[in-house]
Amino acid sequence: MKHALVFGGSGQIGLPLLQRLSHAGWRVTAISRHEQFDRPGLHWLQGDLAQMPELPPRVDAIFSCGPLLKFAQWYAQSGIEATRVIAFGSTSAETKRGSADAEERRVAGELREGEAALFAAAQPRSDAATVLRPTLIYGAGRDATLTRIAQLAKRLKYFRCRAAPTACASRCTWTIWPTPPSPR
Repeated sequence: MKHALVFGGSGQIGLPLLQRLSHAGWRVTAISRHEQFDRPGLHWLQGDLAQMPELPPRVDAIFSCGPLLKFAQWYAQSGIEATRVIAFGSTSAETKRGSADAEERRVAGELREGEAALFAAAQPRSDAATVLRPTLIYGAGRDATLTRIAQLAKRLKYFRCRAAPTACASRCTWTIWPTPPSPR
């Protein structure tokens, strides 16, 4: 049975990941800052990247669903053996690089720094490292905006995008609901 170590397992990305790993037959050790309860195939440890509990010495894969740079720094100094490391970043690493907002540029730089640090730490270990860069994450019902919009659109049976189709077509994938019913 394959064994995964998951950071951020109680978050919006982590919870669905834990379900998929469980359905695929993986044994999982997950880290959360908050107390969680074990279930068959899933063992929770309480801690964070600054105060790590005792971890298994070897796993088949490490998944990081939290802050990329902090994870990369932890991974670089950890002695844990893993042949595969998968971390979540963001497309903001590139799309916000030239932003007029200084904070967005800082975040983009930190994301790129985290990616570089992860790859640099994985290379001498011969671990395969992958960074996933989602544009937008929603659907687990834990975000404050998009889930509400999706629920409203489902209830009304349509969603109208006010932006011109060409304005967002290069950056967005839209599911278009049918147009609203005509008034009678």
